[in-house]
Amino acid sequence: MTTAAGAAPDAPTSPSETIAASSPAAASDRLSLSHKVLYGAGELVVGIRMASLSTVLFPFYTDVALLTPALVGGAIALGRVWDGVNDPITGWLSDRTRTRYGRRRPFMGAMIVPLVLCFALLWRPPAGSTGEVFAFLVGALFLLDVFFGFYATPYLALGAELSTDYAERARIVSVRAMFHNVGLLLGGGVFLGVAAARGGGHDGYAAASVLLAVIMLGGGVTAFLGTREPAMQAADERATFRGLLADLKATLRLRSFRIIVAGSAIAICGSSINQAFALYVFRDAFGAEARAGLVIGTYLLAATVSFPFWAAAAARFGKNLAFAVCLGWSVVGLSLSPMIDQTWPLAGVLAFIVIAGVGVGGYVLPLAIVADVFDEDELESGKRREGAFFGVWTLVMKLAGAAGIAIAGVLLPYLGYVPGAAQQTPGAIWAMKLAWGPLPAVFFVLTILVVRRFPLTQERVHAIQAELAARRPGIVRASGARTVES
Repeated sequence: MTTAAGAAPDAPTSPSETIAASSPAAASDRLSLSHKVLYGAGELVVGIRMASLSTVLFPFYTDVALLTPALVGGAIALGRVWDGVNDPITGWLSDRTRTRYGRRRPFMGAMIVPLVLCFALLWRPPAGSTGEVFAFLVGALFLLDVFFGFYATPYLALGAELSTDYAERARIVSVRAMFHNVGLLLGGGVFLGVAAARGGGHDGYAAASVLLAVIMLGGGVTAFLGTREPAMQAADERATFRGLLADLKATLRLRSFRIIVAGSAIAICGSSINQAFALYVFRDAFGAEARAGLVIGTYLLAATVSFPFWAAAAARFGKNLAFAVCLGWSVVGLSLSPMIDQTWPLAGVLAFIVIAGVGVGGYVLPLAIVADVFDEDELESGKRREGAFFGVWTLVMKLAGAAGIAIAGVLLPYLGYVPGAAQQTPGAIWAMKLAWGPLPAVFFVLTILVVRRFPLTQERVHAIQAELAARRPGIVRASGARTVES
């Protein structure tokens, strides 16, 4: 195989090839569908981990491992704090990595095996005291997050480097998002289904975790072996704590980055509120707890099918406009969602869910938009530091998601919800429906108001890339795939 610039994927590159590979003229070729699929397979790791830790871990450790909810929540909170701190460091280190295999792929290849081993270990707590089980959970989450951070942040940064083509970046993100949704289904519904089929106890969860660990390993190895990393110039500075702080601060000096980070964080917070109330609404308002898996699966399937549509819209009308339309679509759907009640037939509920899911498909566009910010940063600083940017990005998004869950937890008692009640009052049901739909819609309206000020239009991105190419004299595009000095 050859790289996007024509060099063998694992071969050292000369300085001239490094410069050429990072130029818009050399890197803007479209990737083949197979290349995008091979890269996207690595997202299975992210999706499975996210779904299993957010939907399965808590009930497993409270109902099977018999820890108190407070201890489980405390362990998860500690893990999230470390996970957030870990991301900027790992991204920044990958920016400064120089190997014959590239900057990002060495981290992916080295981390995937210990990552999946820790994932499988997480579901095998010791049969000891409460303190021992709690210490095990904290330690297992700590190790898992270390290996995951060193895999996921370089993986995200690599996706932004695969192409400088404005529209192609949206296509790459869309393919990866398809694998993410598959991972969510595997890490949630399939995990619980396999565990239940194997008895639902320790052995059932252990067997399910092994199955998912094998799938994660396959996805990570596929992305590592199948992705051709463009040759990029690693940062020349020595890795120091002062340099880390300087680069992280530099990411926030860019107005365009601040805008897209702020807008995305507001949207993530709103989405987290919606997700936190979803099961309560399905059960108490729709009487559909038993059909929650079908509803959620339909929702994710509709979002997955819509990804190519939103990628095409981004290429035709610009990513900024496509994202704004996607948010507007969700605002309408969420605002109307309280109309659903138990009198609706299942077909009507699913039809509404499909419409809502199509709107969600555009939520992946900010990851394509932020890739354009890296070109602007290179124009101003002369550096390529995607890892530092994605480290800050993931930290802010995780904090925003945690804030949304916290808001839902604080609101729930004030809405009239009575834990354990066989039937909630009509007032409580109506309040939860408002918190599930119209309240997140307010967050999306705020996101639209923020991102409408994003300055990097499609035309501006092309102009930046042209100026970057002009700064690299002596480089021409050969008739073949390889770039050479003139």
